[in-house]
Amino acid sequence: MSKTAGREGVRLWFEFVKRAHADKTVRVNTAFYKAWGDYPNQTFNEWWKQHAETLFPRNRVELVQRYLSDSEHVKVSVPKSLTPTQAANQLRDVLMQHYEAIGHVPRAQRAYALTEGVELRISAVRAYLHTYDCHQQLMAESGGEVVVSAKDLLAGVRIFYSARTLRWQATKRKVEALPMALAGDFTYDSETKTVTTPKHDDTAIRNIRRYLLIAQRLVENAAKGDFPSKDFNR
Repeated sequence: MSKTAGREGVRLWFEFVKRAHADKTVRVNTAFYKAWGDYPNQTFNEWWKQHAETLFPRNRVELVQRYLSDSEHVKVSVPKSLTPTQAANQLRDVLMQHYEAIGHVPRAQRAYALTEGVELRISAVRAYLHTYDCHQQLMAESGGEVVVSAKDLLAGVRIFYSARTLRWQATKRKVEALPMALAGDFTYDSETKTVTTPKHDDTAIRNIRRYLLIAQRLVENAAKGDFPSKDFNR
């Protein structure tokens, strides 16, 4: 799987559905996520190690050399002289006979997959997630009684990215920079962990509003079991 359609995409799906589960105003499709187990109380790495092979199995016919030591796969040999149709017909017969001989009854599993045909830009979706988390944090700090302004949310996201960049700049670790859509003529004070913006920030403020709307839409889509969904970036 490619990175955008593989583990990192699933990681974001996992993080957004956890946010949905934590939000009492969002209804999560619990039946759809039953097989995901105790995901609300696990880190992604813990959950992935436990569920990756069952929820996102390698269920496509592939070359036998890939999985020589994998007990979950039946290894077959297909003469290259056969056409794909001939090979498929023979494979079906061989598997039916083999399954009958070993008493195996294959059971269909729910297919968990990212929305087909949707380009998922990992860095952008991570930025939406950071925006959502920052908004939740600011609401919690205000006791939920104050509407978080776009200006304060933008400042919070800028502080997050600036502090993280500063933290890791002397190491070899690569971290994603603040998205250009949220950049501007601001300065970050690492002592007070604040940002100052001497000029108008109208464009960035419009963009942070859009980021939050997209993030909330992703939370709702994840709750339904369709991530990221075809309409998330509209």
